[in-house]
Amino acid sequence: MSRAIKAVFRPLSRSFFRLPGIRRLISRGATTISTETNTFVDFIEGGFGAAYGLTSRNRTRLVERFQRNGRCIESATEPQIHAVLAMELLSIPPAQSGDVIECGSFKGASAASLSLVCRITGRRLFVCDSFEGLPDAAEAEEITAHGVRRRVYRKGMYCGKMEEVRENIRKYGDIGVCEFVPGVFSTSLDALSMPVVFAFLDVNLVDSMKDCLRHIWPLMVEGGVIYSNDATDSGIVRLCFDEDWWQETFRQPAPGFVGSGCGLPLGPEGSSLGYIRRSDRAGRNISSKCNSRPANQLHLSSNAFSLEWNLAPGPHRLFQGAARFWQRRPGWNGPPKMRPTWRGSWG
Repeated sequence: MSRAIKAVFRPLSRSFFRLPGIRRLISRGATTISTETNTFVDFIEGGFGAAYGLTSRNRTRLVERFQRNGRCIESATEPQIHAVLAMELLSIPPAQSGDVIECGSFKGASAASLSLVCRITGRRLFVCDSFEGLPDAAEAEEITAHGVRRRVYRKGMYCGKMEEVRENIRKYGDIGVCEFVPGVFSTSLDALSMPVVFAFLDVNLVDSMKDCLRHIWPLMVEGGVIYSNDATDSGIVRLCFDEDWWQETFRQPAPGFVGSGCGLPLGPEGSSLGYIRRSDRAGRNISSKCNSRPANQLHLSSNAFSLEWNLAPGPHRLFQGAARFWQRRPGWNGPPKMRPTWRGSWG
């Protein structure tokens, strides 16, 4: 009987897996796993945190904890993004003073992962959120590899109560390095006055992004970096290029946004992650110029170097990245020897 069933279903299964849609779905899943694994390998083998005494075994253990946080805590960010944030944070020299801020914690998954790295680096983590979800309903224009789509946010979305966030960080992170700053960003962030070396913003709304930048940008040290999980939100990206707003608010040029529209190249269709870096020295702010480029191309430039990634899906939508550096300034000895090479550098 079983042989007869196999004889009937074997041709059907072969036909099913040959369907173009099914093959694309399987291929995309395999590609996502592959690119995520590559990020973890880069983190483990790239020497990140050596200045803090981390070994490859320590970094492997961190990756395992990032993955556990992704499984055990409801999250709007993947463990792969947690690893990228850890790369940046562990690249900050130990002699550089300053703390870490997260705005928009949801259930606390990324805060739990950041708290583990903050314990290693000896920095405090300020977890800032209303703990009531999004303050207003809104619509946003989201850029994808396939075009533009409207995204609707409802009031109260991404709500994680402070007690729940605390408990998640206590179980899966390091609550000892955390300080909680409850309330809407426009008023709660007034309490912050310490120097900041690193911030992670996942706020979804343009008005919330403005409130965070007004309070955090003046606290950023030279070379400090703000990562955002809203790289595909055209409104938030435009804000980082809005010369009038930056001149009126900070009396300095707009810093631009690395990863504009397509995000950093973490997968076959980019990612939702990008960053801006604080620099008071002329010509050192790295800006992304994606406005006139296709959605699958990322171009970063500064006085020091130019970097281009082509997100060119092949027949199976495999991620293919090609980076080209051109020396522009005398005395520049090439990009910093760190991976992945699209990241900025300290100093």
